[in-house]
Amino acid sequence: SGRGRGRAAFTFNIEAIGFSKGAALPDVVCKPPPPFPSTDNKPVPLKTGEDEDYMLALKQDLRGTMKRMPYFLAVEEDREVIERYSKKYHDSEKEHAAWTPDWRRLPREMKPKKKTKKG
Repeated sequence: SGRGRGRAAFTFNIEAIGFSKGAALPDVVCKPPPPFPSTDNKPVPLKTGEDEDYMLALKQDLRGTMKRMPYFLAVEEDREVIERYSKKYHDSEKEHAAWTPDWRRLPREMKPKKKTKKG
């Protein structure tokens, strides 16, 4: 007998995986799995109260202060074709972006070096 001709045969024992000879195979499932697995345990609700509100306000104030400091370097944004109404109020924050450090106070290793071509 030649190879690849005639009756197709399984290369493994199908009875080992739970199917008997001549039994119908299960139907094919053609739907995607659920996006998130079901959770039997529900998450604990967040604590609410005066103390938590105070800590949240402190955290937001600290983050706002850090963003307004001259050391905060914002990412340069591309200019949009349409200027948004709210953008003109954020221009005062961009004044701090042009910060030049005092290199006498910082270590020499941090100062950027100009690359020179070796002859």
